[in-house]
Amino acid sequence: MEIHCSPEVSSEYLDEVWEILRDKEFLSLCQYCHHQRSNRLLHSLNVSYISWKIAKRFGCDERAAARAGLLHDFCPYDFSEETPTGERQVFYHPKAAAENSSRHFEISRKEREAILTHMFPLGPVPTNREGWIISFADKICAVMEVCNVAIALARHNRVVVVSAAA
Repeated sequence: MEIHCSPEVSSEYLDEVWEILRDKEFLSLCQYCHHQRSNRLLHSLNVSYISWKIAKRFGCDERAAARAGLLHDFCPYDFSEETPTGERQVFYHPKAAAENSSRHFEISRKEREAILTHMFPLGPVPTNREGWIISFADKICAVMEVCNVAIALARHNRVVVVSAAA
């Protein structure tokens, strides 16, 4: 699988996240339903892009926001399945995403903390501005997905995942 982006997607943004968007395991997130009407890959792309735009606007670390937003749900498994620890998915998946992200990519401490705290107020309080941004962007995207409203990169086929053989 590979990602194709329309020219509308900022090349500045893509420069920050392209390493992640080439990873086959990360791209496998497109197989998992998320918020009933989306998939986890598209949700993560939307959270990432919105987080990057907010961070850029407010002078925060836009690279950390883009990367942590992309990796915040990097859990290539079905969320409806029981977790290995028996915890509820809402508490377990941020830790699993941080662990998967650390194993697959070099992530900064700021990125890791943002991933771990993205479920606030159900999880820990964010410890940095980028964590707050990702938590906020995640809620915006979740609400829009549940309401079946295409936003950010989900609009007008700005991002399409295709089979590498295609």
